[in-house]
Amino acid sequence: MKNFSSRRGPSRLHAIVAEPVHDGAGMTRWLLTYADMITLLLALFVILFSVSTVDRVKLQRLAHDISGGFHNDDAINNPPNGGTTGRQPRNAAEDTDLPRIDAQLRKYVARNGLQSEVSTRIDRRGLVVTLLADRALYVSGSAELPPQTKRLLDEIDTLFVATDKHLRVEGNTDSVPIQTSVYPTNWELSAARATGVTRYLVEGRGLSPLRVSLAGYGEYRPRAANDTDRDRRSNRRVDIVILNAEMSKADAAVQP
Repeated sequence: MKNFSSRRGPSRLHAIVAEPVHDGAGMTRWLLTYADMITLLLALFVILFSVSTVDRVKLQRLAHDISGGFHNDDAINNPPNGGTTGRQPRNAAEDTDLPRIDAQLRKYVARNGLQSEVSTRIDRRGLVVTLLADRALYVSGSAELPPQTKRLLDEIDTLFVATDKHLRVEGNTDSVPIQTSVYPTNWELSAARATGVTRYLVEGRGLSPLRVSLAGYGEYRPRAANDTDRDRRSNRRVDIVILNAEMSKADAAVQP
């Protein structure tokens, strides 16, 4: 029997090795995740910023509307803050003394025949006592207080001292220019008249200087046009304002 022997030479079988394929898209997939994260962070910061600057009124209105959408009768029938604004209402009882002082001053004015020189009214600031700055209460172009004006200030102080209110003295003039060695302009004259009243109340009547302030407005806050003598006379005045409770608190708040 013939033996067949196979010769084994060098192996001609080559191992097939798969060469790696470089996928360009796969290499950048992490950028998509990173971009998503950055977008979410940006959205988060925008939401936080919008919440930090929320408009309270609009937020309350939104909550009210949303509650109404869910058939919340209580939210529909009851507006935010009970139907009031954010400002706390002033206690009316704190200003009941102003009408009383007004009534007593009117009696004093009538008893002494000062109706043409003194007037009173209550406005948003408080009780305004107007002294016409000429004739019986002032000498024209002067800030000196005649005796009758001092007696009137005594009466005002007697009624005012029983309250805890603050006082503001405001000097005013007409539009006729003044130029003297003492008062170069109407600014100085109006301020001097307000200062005279304030000094008399503080130095002569013992009023606390922490409860009184003064201002000189010159001709720039007229009550009437300066076309006639009568209108100009009504503009030459000193207003003594007994501030109401709200204005008195505001005035005290600005003190150091």
